[in-house]
Amino acid sequence: MAKKIEYLYGFAAVEGALTAGRRERVRLLVKEGNKNPRMKPLLHLARQLKLPFQSVGADQLFKLSGSKTNQGVVLETSPLVPYDLEDLGPSAEGNKQLLIALDQVEDPQNLGAIVRTAAFLGASGVLQTKAHAAAMSPAASKASAGALETFPVVEVGNLSETLNRLKNDGYWILGSTLSESSQQLSQAMQADKIVLVLGNEGAGIRQLTAKRCDQLIQIPGSGKVESLNVSASAAILMHHLLWR
Repeated sequence: MAKKIEYLYGFAAVEGALTAGRRERVRLLVKEGNKNPRMKPLLHLARQLKLPFQSVGADQLFKLSGSKTNQGVVLETSPLVPYDLEDLGPSAEGNKQLLIALDQVEDPQNLGAIVRTAAFLGASGVLQTKAHAAAMSPAASKASAGALETFPVVEVGNLSETLNRLKNDGYWILGSTLSESSQQLSQAMQADKIVLVLGNEGAGIRQLTAKRCDQLIQIPGSGKVESLNVSASAAILMHHLLWR
């Protein structure tokens, strides 16, 4: 069976993949005449890794990447393999452990943005469902500014069972929802081990997932719009829980 190939694009994502070494790297393709100052160190890194590279036309890069925002650099590579739940350790911020659980978040832009924020603020990892969820695709890696290449993302078959397991391991489960039973963010419990659950872009957290939460919380707003994008909500909630 032929190996599956992906075409990772954009400087941050490609640099992250080359540095992290979690993918099998095949070759680097760069736009002819690309004078971006980031190109020289990228090619130097490719040479150090003994990675073949070649110059190609912009049309070919677009055809392979499917994106006009490829920045003139594409890495032919194997897919990214998820982490295991056992791989997750303490957060970077003190002794706190904050895991982000995505309940069927399907947009790769949202996945990438959430991973980037989680890495920046010092969360321990991101959990997402295997089904009805955004793949760890080149689009998600580009949206994460390369953070997806190094930050732990775990795929679970049954989120409800996983949350119960984490409860038994001492985690408190907080769910972000606009339900009448949810409390204001200022009332969110503080603990050393927390799982923050974020729901699908349209439907929110599923009913069974909400039942697994120890507390439901929401972000107060002006009321001029009903809600925030899930990645914007994630940023506000993570900052509050890790840095308050």
